[in-house]
Amino acid sequence: MSKMNDVDKHRFWLGTGLSMSGVIIIVISLFIPPVGEVHPSALGAVGEIFLLAGCLLGLDSYVNIKMRKMFSQQEDKKEQNQ
Repeated sequence: MSKMNDVDKHRFWLGTGLSMSGVIIIVISLFIPPVGEVHPSALGAVGEIFLLAGCLLGLDSYVNIKMRKMFSQQEDKKEQNQ
């Protein structure tokens, strides 16, 4: 596997930070009155945060890997034809 470039590193840390903030929201909402009940708006916000983090980490990484693979295959074919 190739090393992560700066953009991939930033996206990874952004996704990780968003996921961690979602977990923090859930934990904090357990201690706000009424104690032990997670408010539906907090669950909705966390769901959206996880969705965004998943998109940043998963889909973008998948597309980047496929595009890099495709470009490297095209370069290999060009080198073979020369």
